[in-house]
Amino acid sequence: MATDHNSEIAVSALEALRTYMYNFYPERKTQNPFPLEFWKLDDDLFYDFMNYLPVVFSVELGALTNQTLRRLPEAIHILWPIFSLEEGYDCDGWTALTNAGSHELPLVISAYERVGLPAETAALKAALISCELAPDDTDAAEAAYKSVQREFEEDGDRRMAVILYMRKNEHLWYSYLDT
Repeated sequence: MATDHNSEIAVSALEALRTYMYNFYPERKTQNPFPLEFWKLDDDLFYDFMNYLPVVFSVELGALTNQTLRRLPEAIHILWPIFSLEEGYDCDGWTALTNAGSHELPLVISAYERVGLPAETAALKAALISCELAPDDTDAAEAAYKSVQREFEEDGDRRMAVILYMRKNEHLWYSYLDT
């Protein structure tokens, strides 16, 4: 069950994210402001918010860890790890896998399991094993990941599957895990 303190932490982080998004959509600050509940926006804006969620939440809350996630709604347990890795892919390519390594990949795996993408989960588990055996071998992590045929080979399709899951499970924004 969420405590008042946990709710305050989540709201503060969401407010920081909304404020950050006004850097890209300054007109929205005065005309049709973004709701704090960004998941109610259209898919393109929802996607934009998810892309920037990891960087803003990292600044506001610190490193992506089970301890940090514990204080946040279940939806964030899914989105922060997934989009942290997605951001890594966008910035660093396959090095994102070795950068995430054994400290973040388990969180991403758990998130994709929750979304219901078993092949993506299997591919990331293969990459995790590779990272554990050779933490700095990006080529091996990439090969391990690619060795598994996934439901969504295209990034955009995989990201849309996450959006659709979140749309069907809006209650996750209001529920907390007791882990």
